[in-house]
Amino acid sequence: MSNILLSNDDGIRSRGLWALKKRFESDDRVRRVFIVAPDRERSATGHAISLHDPIRTKEIRKGSVYTVNGTPVDAVHMAILGLIPETIDLVVTGINNGLNLGTDVFYSGTVSAALHAVSHGVPAIAVSIDNSGDVVHFETAAFFAQKITERIRDEGPREWAILNINVPNLPLEDVAGVEITRLGKRRYNDSIVEKKDDENNRYYLIQGVLSPDIGEDETDVRALAEHRVSITPLSWDITAHQAVAELRTRGFHKLR
Repeated sequence: MSNILLSNDDGIRSRGLWALKKRFESDDRVRRVFIVAPDRERSATGHAISLHDPIRTKEIRKGSVYTVNGTPVDAVHMAILGLIPETIDLVVTGINNGLNLGTDVFYSGTVSAALHAVSHGVPAIAVSIDNSGDVVHFETAAFFAQKITERIRDEGPREWAILNINVPNLPLEDVAGVEITRLGKRRYNDSIVEKKDDENNRYYLIQGVLSPDIGEDETDVRALAEHRVSITPLSWDITAHQAVAELRTRGFHKLR
């Protein structure tokens, strides 16, 4: 039996968060399901943590559901450090309303919250779903989240830090399969748009249009384009290992 903590970066009212809760509460191998999530939308906050502002919590359901006024990482940090009095065996973040593919993972609060759990020695997965279309099939993503956590419970976590899971926005029966992938490249054609407020002060918005490029084989970007679930193992270690020997050979360590 295990205790599962749910969190996200879309906020406590997110449909994806409650779809996860419903799915895991139906699993007889789960002892308790807890939620600690931001009190509002906190997407694209990355691994931001509140060091200079007080973190305020609110108990929504006695002993099991809480909000914080901080970031997704704050939420997981607070839960593991004692807001949840019981031991957390697994953290599941999401279901993010929108994909976290390729370089998106560096900005994603959903992915960062899962990575933060691992920094405390707690296994974690991050789950996201494509939100294009009139209806978002959160129940499909919840199904795969449950099945993957069953494997983690049965076999134990490995040397990878987290599994980043992206799910096509389809009914379960229409999903083309599951693929183990690497990060692809998510390209945005960004631009800065200048505007003026009511007092004629200039301000700027960053806007971008996603490139339709589906990328290389065996990447998360291509898997989703071909209607498959992508499972990408991510690690804390982002060292460019192939460059270490090259820098030594080129004498970068002999600067004095």
